[in-house]
Amino acid sequence: MAGNQESAYGIAEARLNGAGQQLRHEVILYREKGEKDPVTLIYLEETLRRSQARLKNRTTLTPQIDLDAYRCAALVDWIDIELQLSRRTQYWHLNDRIEKKTGRKEFPEALDLGEGKTASRYKLRVQEPDLESVRKVLEDLESEYGLAIHPRIVGIEISVDFYPKSPSEETRARMHGVLIRHLFPTTKVLRSNRMWPRFTPGSIKSTDYTISRNESDDSLDIGDRMSPGLDRIVLYGSTYYVGERDDPRAFWRVQNKVLDKQNKAAGTKDELPEDKKRVRIEVTLGSEGCREIGLHKFSDLETVSILRLQKRFFQFMKPTFAAMSAGTVRAGSTAVKRKVEDFRRQRFLNAGVLGLQIREDARTQLRSLEMPKIRRWHRTRGSRMPARSRLAAGPYGSLIAYEELTRMVERALATLERRIRSEMGV
Repeated sequence: MAGNQESAYGIAEARLNGAGQQLRHEVILYREKGEKDPVTLIYLEETLRRSQARLKNRTTLTPQIDLDAYRCAALVDWIDIELQLSRRTQYWHLNDRIEKKTGRKEFPEALDLGEGKTASRYKLRVQEPDLESVRKVLEDLESEYGLAIHPRIVGIEISVDFYPKSPSEETRARMHGVLIRHLFPTTKVLRSNRMWPRFTPGSIKSTDYTISRNESDDSLDIGDRMSPGLDRIVLYGSTYYVGERDDPRAFWRVQNKVLDKQNKAAGTKDELPEDKKRVRIEVTLGSEGCREIGLHKFSDLETVSILRLQKRFFQFMKPTFAAMSAGTVRAGSTAVKRKVEDFRRQRFLNAGVLGLQIREDARTQLRSLEMPKIRRWHRTRGSRMPARSRLAAGPYGSLIAYEELTRMVERALATLERRIRSEMGV
């Protein structure tokens, strides 16, 4: 961290763990700006025992968190269904029929509003849906108005909640810190810096990006993206975002959920009891995201594999780092490589695997910009450029799966899949 950011955001420290001689790293998490309610998240660094060439002589960081101390559950927050009626009608007639079936108002949105405030195309958002009730609503609307096409799913939000079995702010803070550091929803989310990880409220602004940018100067921007000294550590009382809201594919949030029924406009909110407070990770799928997992028609819920969500949208990874062995290369080269790995390690501890990927992308860009100079240097000396290593060049680079957390989420999604199929009458 640079300057006073060390005290504002927390720093990571490395120490030897006497029992196993593992390197121990500490990250200080704060609930909100002003160094309030610090919680320590500890990582242990261990050498990988794997046969793959890309993982030879590498270490990884594992958070010291007891996943068995949490109960994990997945649910559908809401679902958007698009309807094409065979005849036009006003939305309140639809709402009356929906309320008679479900006991609550859903306010379908007219998509082709015309004369007399009638429409034939509607989008119906159902919150926390009981899919059996939704199915009966759709059957009722078809019998009354007719449906020109099968009801289509155009959006869905899936949440995975982590409830501490012994509720406390400290246990929620650690899980929040782990989720934001290990969530890796593929590099598609890094296409634009507007999609980059950010959190609100931030420590400096209302919204802080975890990785700094210098968009007024391209050369300085690369350096800022590579420098962990300018990172901002996410506050565990903040909501963490990845992607753009209303993205046709997906948008992610991670939050320490302590409030419910929050209405910012009205200034109202309900504080949850301790046993209901949890850490939530949710993904909002737009129309493209729904198609990606095989959701087209409403009836597709009978057969869709909710587990397919895990690979594409609830993926968790751990970083790896090169282990420097004394005497394998020149001392000066070893020192440089060790410093690079220290920067990579600090970036992960600050901003997680997505922040680390942003650094790797900047490093690749810098190499591309400097390549003409490197080639000229070799030509003037009559030397050959060393072959570029292809290790860690695959889709996951130098990352490995965080298997324990992945299995935990898989079990929750599998339970949700069974519940969905049961409600759909399968």
